[in-house]
Amino acid sequence: MRVVEQYAAGNVRSGSGGDTRLVRFSHGDAEWYTLLAQRALDLWREIEDEAGVQLFEPVGFAWFETANDDFTRRSERTLVRLGIPCERLTPEDSRRLYPSLGVDDLRSTLFEPGAGALWARLATRTLARGLRLETGRVPAGDPPPADVVVWACGAWLPGLFPELVQQRISRRDVFFAGVDGSWAGTPGFCDYAGPYYGHGELGGLGLEFAWDGPGAEIDPDALERVPEHESQQRARAYLARRFPALADAPLVGARVCQYDLTGDTHFLFARHPEEAGWWLLGGSSGHGFKHGPALAEYVADCIEGRREPEPFHALGPREGHAGLRTAAVEA
Repeated sequence: MRVVEQYAAGNVRSGSGGDTRLVRFSHGDAEWYTLLAQRALDLWREIEDEAGVQLFEPVGFAWFETANDDFTRRSERTLVRLGIPCERLTPEDSRRLYPSLGVDDLRSTLFEPGAGALWARLATRTLARGLRLETGRVPAGDPPPADVVVWACGAWLPGLFPELVQQRISRRDVFFAGVDGSWAGTPGFCDYAGPYYGHGELGGLGLEFAWDGPGAEIDPDALERVPEHESQQRARAYLARRFPALADAPLVGARVCQYDLTGDTHFLFARHPEEAGWWLLGGSSGHGFKHGPALAEYVADCIEGRREPEPFHALGPREGHAGLRTAAVEA
């Protein structure tokens, strides 16, 4: 197998180049993704054992339910039906998850004890070991000679296939708040209707959190990855509201990444309509990394004829909204 990557494996401009990525099983009633996430975590743990490197932090995950949104209710029904552990917490019970938690607007919390976070950059570099990894950028007009080519190009996929791939490439400003040791190992979290997500202190980085609303469209090559002042102000306001004890906590770091999102938040995986042996894979930003090993199994099964791609991964316009990611919801 030949792998061509334009930047270094795990670089900060890639969709998998952050320090961490969250693992959660809740996907509303989209059971396909819940099962994929469950299978993927099993495979991540196998990769850990083989490599002798810890890639997963089993800190759990908390969904804060605050508005007239049924995402956590639909997710809970799916998790219970599939036998995946979850717990519905009252606002007061939710306080036990964090040293400080603002619950004035909280209706309840759906807690996934088996969820957590992956060390994304480390995982990417671990997977790259032993591969035939070449540095370069392959244009669609000059493809590599091979019977099968998988174009898994993240934010660069629409630029390679503008007539086929409809995805929005947008920026996301991620911040880290300076916290003490009491925040170590606290759960990942998402205010689905906030929309915000993040996790507690991991690896000395501080508490990570980011706004998950629609971001400005960007060029992933040209983007200067410096946080915007407006997003910093918004981040501080959220921190003070959801974790009151951190209202005056210093921001100790920041990253700017990009999402490649389809209109309905489903992944994109389909045969090229004209080139035999070509497959296009993308649209996974924001909720794709955790699925990695299981998604690779699915891709391999489709390429080798053991199954057909799911219809909700097809090329073409997307209708409706699967709710797999809050970022695609226009405010």
